[in-house]
Amino acid sequence: MKGDDQQIRRKAQQLGSSTLAVTVPAEWAHRHELMKGDELIVQRDENGNSLLVTPAQPALTETETTISADTMSADALSRAVVTQYVLGRGFIRIEAEEALTAAQYDAVLDAERRLMGLGIVEESATHITIRCSVDPDDFDLPTLFGRLGRTEATIRSSAVDALLTADPEAARRAQNRSPQLEKLFSLFLRLVFTTYRNPQLNQAVGVGSGFPLIGYRSAAQDISLMAGIADELAMIAADEIREPLDDTVAEGITSVHESLDAAAETVRDAVIDPEYSQVTTARKRLTQFHEVSTAAIDQLEAARPEPLLALHRCHLLFERSARHTEDTLDVATHLAFRESPDVVTQNGH
Repeated sequence: MKGDDQQIRRKAQQLGSSTLAVTVPAEWAHRHELMKGDELIVQRDENGNSLLVTPAQPALTETETTISADTMSADALSRAVVTQYVLGRGFIRIEAEEALTAAQYDAVLDAERRLMGLGIVEESATHITIRCSVDPDDFDLPTLFGRLGRTEATIRSSAVDALLTADPEAARRAQNRSPQLEKLFSLFLRLVFTTYRNPQLNQAVGVGSGFPLIGYRSAAQDISLMAGIADELAMIAADEIREPLDDTVAEGITSVHESLDAAAETVRDAVIDPEYSQVTTARKRLTQFHEVSTAAIDQLEAARPEPLLALHRCHLLFERSARHTEDTLDVATHLAFRESPDVVTQNGH
């Protein structure tokens, strides 16, 4: 099924007095080693408008992809490896007509270090084969999502501590935590894409098909973006804060950070446990954050301590993080509506 064959038409056939049947494409049946009498699993989307058909016992094959490195820079090659990892490939083969350059080889090694479960299994002057040994059954997305959130919170807290004490070394240590979050995020995306292609993994990874899977991916992206903002806070602490902040300014920074931390944690809990009461609590905490943030910025503009621009930028970064938290709250709200039929009832027309 390629190109235009991705969307095909089938006529429903009458079998007996009350049964309708459709045929499946021969190529699809062959690829999944489907035989007469084998069971299929049929899943409905959340609106009941579409059906997804998968074999009850899918053929166990590890997907392989080949990357031609001839025209790629080292950075492009590294990004290509990460992309294929995220897409769920079992084997990634890098090939070149002539010998791979030292920079290209180092880029592959760098990608291997940055990604969980990746290892070189074969190499020569002109090719490298990498295998990913990650088993989706070993992870569940809610737990991994929680780890992502805690890692982001740790980076942000470390950056704020460095900011308060004007400690450039502590700021750099906060920045050094970012690769761990990137590794977790890449693993998270890999599990999402793998599950999307094989919905039977929904139970193994702990998230349903359809919107829950998409929602988790969106919420994880918000965490990744917040980690990038925390990294910016650490850069300000390392490069622009020369002396420990005075008590009033420090109290403002601390109160805003603690309020954001409480809101972000509650929102993420609402994604994992989508109860409408959790969503309501999370929304209140975001409102409290905005009140605390506004008061701190007003105090900063009235006192005008130095370095004023750097400190003001810190507060703007906190507000950017809060906007990503609000985006995650939208996901949690939708999940809560799906899980709480007493709150929202779907009416068919």
